[in-house]
Amino acid sequence: MSDLRKPAPEAATERTRDLREVNERLKELVASLRTEKDRHAEARPSITPPPAATPVAETVDLEKKRLSTELALAREAVSHAQAERDRMRARIVALEAENQRISDDYVAVQERSTDLAQLYVALERLHGGPSRADTLAAIQEIVINLVGSEELAVFERRSGALALVHAFGVSPRTLDALRLGEGAIGRAAATGQPWLAGRDGPSGAGEEDLTAAIPLRAGDAVAGVLAIFRLLGHKPMLDESDHAVFDLLSTHAGLALVLREPRGPAAAG
Repeated sequence: MSDLRKPAPEAATERTRDLREVNERLKELVASLRTEKDRHAEARPSITPPPAATPVAETVDLEKKRLSTELALAREAVSHAQAERDRMRARIVALEAENQRISDDYVAVQERSTDLAQLYVALERLHGGPSRADTLAAIQEIVINLVGSEELAVFERRSGALALVHAFGVSPRTLDALRLGEGAIGRAAATGQPWLAGRDGPSGAGEEDLTAAIPLRAGDAVAGVLAIFRLLGHKPMLDESDHAVFDLLSTHAGLALVLREPRGPAAAG
């Protein structure tokens, strides 16, 4: 009985061929699967994610916001600084005005103190001398130093007339014929009211250079008149301090003269 089986070499060769066929089929299957996968991948719609903000853009936005905030704060600070500057300027102006007012008041007080001191000295001079000559010299000194005139005359009322008792800087001849009630000097003696040039109307004949006629009182009576003529060159007009001097002379000079009138032998005895 013959053996139907193939020899061993042939059987091995056939199996190798079968394995090769299976391997080729597997390769084809793998390639087919890969092709199918690629086809499905190409057919699927692509979804592109939205671009995210880059870190540089975010930094720029944050820097802009920071700068905008700082700019607003700076503008507010400048506005406050300008308002404070304006307030300080107004305060400085007010302080300067107040300082000027205080300075002016201080100067006025100093001047007033000086005037009062001068008036006190003048008052002592009027009443301090023992004789009429001393009183007349005191009147002259007051007019020269305080009023500012080196032309003056002093009259006394005697028997309803005016008698010249002292003159300085003017000629007595032009003043010895004055009458009570005539001219500015005579009216001052008659009415007891002072006459000032430029305020109380025209002066009389021969009184063209007259600046003031001041009645000299002894109590309620008018004892005489002080006539002041041209002022010195450095003094163009009378001022308030002169009016104070005139008040003092009007009140005290006449009284001082009356108290030092010469007495007759009977009165002396």
